[in-house]
Amino acid sequence: MKVVETAAPTVLLVLIIAGFLSPALAQDNDDSQLAAGERVFNTVAGIGCKTCHGEYAEGDVGVGPYLRGASEGAIRAAIDATGEMVVIKSVITEDEIKAVVAYVGKLGTLQPVRTLAKRGRFLPQEISIRPGTGVQLIIKNASIQPHTFKSDNMNIEELVIAGRSSGSLEWRAPETEGEFAVYCTNCKLKDQLFVIKVAASAAPFRQVAPVGTTTDSAM
Repeated sequence: MKVVETAAPTVLLVLIIAGFLSPALAQDNDDSQLAAGERVFNTVAGIGCKTCHGEYAEGDVGVGPYLRGASEGAIRAAIDATGEMVVIKSVITEDEIKAVVAYVGKLGTLQPVRTLAKRGRFLPQEISIRPGTGVQLIIKNASIQPHTFKSDNMNIEELVIAGRSSGSLEWRAPETEGEFAVYCTNCKLKDQLFVIKVAASAAPFRQVAPVGTTTDSAM
């Protein structure tokens, strides 16, 4: 597995202040670490953290707990002390641990928003969120065929999802109220939308605390 080495956040800040590193380059380093963390989460030891904790770290497969927002200490303790983690402990590197900590930390700041695309329709068809909420939009494609999803007013690229698979993208709601829609470009039904309503009256996003902050967590 290719490991992406990145400078510690404090070092990056010092370099930016000193004028030796641009904010854009610092962001590139952050993005590289998050991308590396996602790869580790999906593939480490040939099984990935997702095998036990779910594709999006929600603890929804009935094995490992919810991990979104888990602390570095909790993850390290789990690697060191959880028996089932021995296969991962034997191969994971220090840089990979830091990367996966950054990745699940980022997931903890995003509200998971799910919909199922089935026979050209979305289930559910709409959801409401508060202005300014960071979202991980997760679309499950129930078809055996790949489908492409797009939005005209969310400033997101097309998302191609293989059959019987899910895909996700990150989006931040504006600070003003409004409605935003996602649709399938190559489904049989062309006029079906998944609508995200941004409204001050929506329930606030409440982060679920990861199970355990000590050794009872599992990665």
